[in-house]
Amino acid sequence: MAEPIAVDHTFLRGWVRAPQPEDHKYSRGVLALVTGSSAYPGAALIGVEAAVKTGVGMVRYSGPEGVAQMVITQHPEVVIAPGSADAVVVGSGMGSPIDDETRARVTAAFGQGIPSVVDAGALELVENFGPLTVLTPHHGELEALLERLGIQAGSTDRESAQKLAKKLSMTVVVKGSNGAVVDGHGGVWELPRATPWLATAGTGDALAGILGALLAAWQERLHESPELLGEAVAAGALIHQIAAARASARAVGDADSPTGGPFSVMDVCREIPAVIGDALTSWA
Repeated sequence: MAEPIAVDHTFLRGWVRAPQPEDHKYSRGVLALVTGSSAYPGAALIGVEAAVKTGVGMVRYSGPEGVAQMVITQHPEVVIAPGSADAVVVGSGMGSPIDDETRARVTAAFGQGIPSVVDAGALELVENFGPLTVLTPHHGELEALLERLGIQAGSTDRESAQKLAKKLSMTVVVKGSNGAVVDGHGGVWELPRATPWLATAGTGDALAGILGALLAAWQERLHESPELLGEAVAAGALIHQIAAARASARAVGDADSPTGGPFSVMDVCREIPAVIGDALTSWA
């Protein structure tokens, strides 16, 4: 097994880029989100917000009509008509078990063969979705996946995630203060220690939106070199962590505060453009 790779600020160099004069909305990536439900509409709103703030060229949304109306009220640029996409986020805000109508939408999204981020309720549908699939379970969802697939849990969430990634040949995000990304080839990307204030409702939905935006923007590269998926996911997780740290520091008005303070998930989303802008400036 390869040695873990420590992820730091310089890691974003390969996965963040500024639009060029010849770019247009399609060349910058089209992300589809099949997320939210009548019970949890906020997950759709958060995922869309994070994706837009990450800089994807276009967002398409597919979900219950009432949730779709909330989405376009918040972001009128979002397209709710069906169409092609470069990557997809599925499952955020979907309860388990998912109903037949939702199952059909999720299955159709997977049928496009594009890079996919699978979260929350859609994790119950996980099977052989292909090497460009990213799973983002929290601890309880990870345990449920292992049990359903007949995989013995490891002594830590990272070990369990590695077993899951190897079994399915997919990439898995290990959430928590000591987060990591693991892939089916034994690759491990160790993230910096995250602020504990990140353990708040909705931050996983924001992470899924960030990841989806990056996968859409780099889908051609990932199709050519699927082995780079873990690196791309680690970059997205790092953006999420840095945005959270900035939001926590801003909450107490002290960028050097050792503890920071509480924040909302929308505070995290508001920090994403600055994180990306700082990364671009650092090597301009």
